[in-house]
Parts: sequence; C-alpha cells; structure tokens
Amino acid sequence: MIQEVQFNESRIFPLVKEHVHAPSIIQLSNGDLFVVWFQGTDERKGDDVRIMGAKKISGKWTKPFVVMDYPGFPDINPVLFIDKGGKLWLFWYTVLTNLWESSLLRYAYTHDYMGSGAPRWEWQDVIIVKHDSFRNGIKESDSFASVYEKKLKGFIQGYLDKYKAIPGYSEEDTKKIAMAYISEQLDKVWGRKASLKEGYPLLQRLGWQTGNRAIILGGKILLPIYSDGLETSLVAITGDSGKTWKFSEPIVGIANIQPALLMRRDGTLVAFMRNNGPAPHRLYVSYSKDGGMSWSEVQYTEIPNPGSRADGIVLKDGKWIIVGNDLEDGRYRLVVFMSNDEGKSWRWRKVIEEHPKDAGISVAYPSIWQDRDGFIHVAYSYHSPQGKTIKHAEFNEEWIMS
Repeated sequence: MIQEVQFNESRIFPLVKEHVHAPSIIQLSNGDLFVVWFQGTDERKGDDVRIMGAKKISGKWTKPFVVMDYPGFPDINPVLFIDKGGKLWLFWYTVLTNLWESSLLRYAYTHDYMGSGAPRWEWQDVIIVKHDSFRNGIKESDSFASVYEKKLKGFIQGYLDKYKAIPGYSEEDTKKIAMAYISEQLDKVWGRKASLKEGYPLLQRLGWQTGNRAIILGGKILLPIYSDGLETSLVAITGDSGKTWKFSEPIVGIANIQPALLMRRDGTLVAFMRNNGPAPHRLYVSYSKDGGMSWSEVQYTEIPNPGSRADGIVLKDGKWIIVGNDLEDGRYRLVVFMSNDEGKSWRWRKVIEEHPKDAGISVAYPSIWQDRDGFIHVAYSYHSPQGKTIKHAEFNEEWIMS
C-alpha cells in the first residue's frame, strides 16, 4: 500500500543565546519522544555547560529541563540508549581541564524515566579505556600503539598513492606534511619524547568522547567513541551492564572521528565516520567482521562531509539511512540519504533543510530514530545569528523517495 508523503520540521524550544548542540533522540515505550543536548556559554570552556532535555508528549514539546549536570565542569555530547530490558542509558563526557584531551567518559542508567520531567538516575560511573599496561612506560608490544602505527602508515601511503598531493600543495610538500603528521601522531601514542611519557600514556585512557548511539549485538552493548587528541575512533563493549568494559583496536585514518555503527544482515558492522582530514572531504567508512573488535582499513565513501557529525540507522524494512551535511564547505544544508543495498550505494537523497551559504546558519549534528509506526525522526542543531535551538524533523520513507 502506497503511503501519503509526510514531512514536518519544527523547533523544540525558542531560539536562545546560549550554545546548544549535539542532540540525541529516542522514542520511549509509551510513544513519547525524548531528546537531549548540551547547553551553556561555550563548549569545552564554559563550566556552566549541562545536559538538557525535552519530551514530546501528546504532540507537544515540554519546556527544557536539566538531565545531567556536574557543577563547575562542561558536560558534553549526550547519547540516549534503551537496552533490551527497557533500561534507559545516558552516555556523555565531562571535560576536566577545558581541553578535549581531558574528557572523562561517563554513563548513567535508570528504569525511572517516564513522565514529563528528567529521569531519576539509579547509577552513574565512568568508563576508562585500557588496552595494555603502562608500567614503566609504553612497551614495544603495546597493542593499541602498534595497531595505530601500522594502520596510520597504511592509510597515508594509500592516500599518497591515489591522490598524490593535497590540493594546493606539491607532491613533495604533501609527502613532507604526511611524514611530519605520522611522526607527531606516533610520538603521542608511543610517548617517545621525554616530555610526553607521562601525558600520552594517559591520552590512551583519557580524552575519549561520545557522539553517536550505541547498538546491541549478541547481548552486548557497543558504544562508538572517539578521541580528538589522537584523532581516531574505537568501540567500547560491555556484556554485563557496564560493570566491565573491553575496547576494540583503534579505527585509524587521518582524523576519522564520531563513528556511527550499522550492522549488515551477515553480521558485518559498518562504521561511518566524520572526516576532519584533508581533501577529499568525504565520510570515512570501516568494517568489522568480529563483533567490533578489529576493523578494516579506513576508506572514503562517496558522501561529502565538511568535518561534521553524521548519523545512520537500519530501518525496520532493512533500508539504511544516513543524515549529514553533504557539503565540503560548511553546514548550511542537511540531507538524508537512503540505501536499499546496505550502504553499497545510496539511491535516494532528500534535503531536510538548506540555507544560503552566506546566511550564517548551521544545520548539523543529526541524531536519528525510527518510531514504532515507521516514521523517521531527526533531531539536529540549528545555529543562526539570531540564536540557537534544537530542531526536530519527522518524515516517512515515501517523502525520501518522492
């Protein structure tokens, strides 16, 4: 049966002067929508930054309320998740010294989250990433550092072989830039300089950040995370409701961060990542065939990306959705892509919102959810010279294909 084409977008709350950004959206079991975001005077420098939220109940958004706030520190990039037992999780990070490298990865969960206000959290804890022991410094056999080095060198060599030069640079200068970048990054992960021995072993364990939603695989929760300090991504995995965590090998390209995880029918995990590296400015992708523990060499997709978070989900009918800024020069257009072959190609593309490049308006950082009736919901940041808010767009597949 052909459904009517439907699309609607609206502001969750009126424009404000504070910085509001990075929403996460889910539907609760009673049908209400729940959206969270961070809000304050400045991202990592504003010690008043807190996690805010609102619910859409009976077709209307509630007034925003505080969801989580560690007083005196910025709380950033909230991620909502509901496990198979109906428990609501919140993942986020607290920035300790106003630097991304000092981010402390955190989570909370509860069963008490219905009603019009904030959840009543039952438990909170931190997630500290650990691959190997650092007793007396980083060892030559360190698994994180050795995988990182191998994959970084392989990615950059592949880049040089295919693209030869960064736009605006000669081949010789590009090679020099590449070698300098490799040297700088490997000094970090190996702690080779005397001044880094204390700092960069810590950087393997601290500074990890949330971005996109966790997924469930075989009874385990897989949380995609990334590091701005190391400019890389990985997956945190728990099979016991957060009591213990293990961590995948790093997913390594040039500044590939904020992964979104989707799973193919054969069990292959696919990570689409923001591209903070040089041209070509395209979303990155990597694959895992062992439940997210090891990852393939990072590749470029055909989807443009201007250094902005994208999100993706698998729809109930098996189609794939990715929402992001399909641009190389800004965040003034937000687009949904849809695939019917598990991301091998993207047959449909539809603009959710677009503005003139010089208008100073940004529409970015989407979070996606498909509700129980099949409608697709996207929450995203809206920034303009007049103020900022979080927007909500809802539409069906027919609208994407229309």
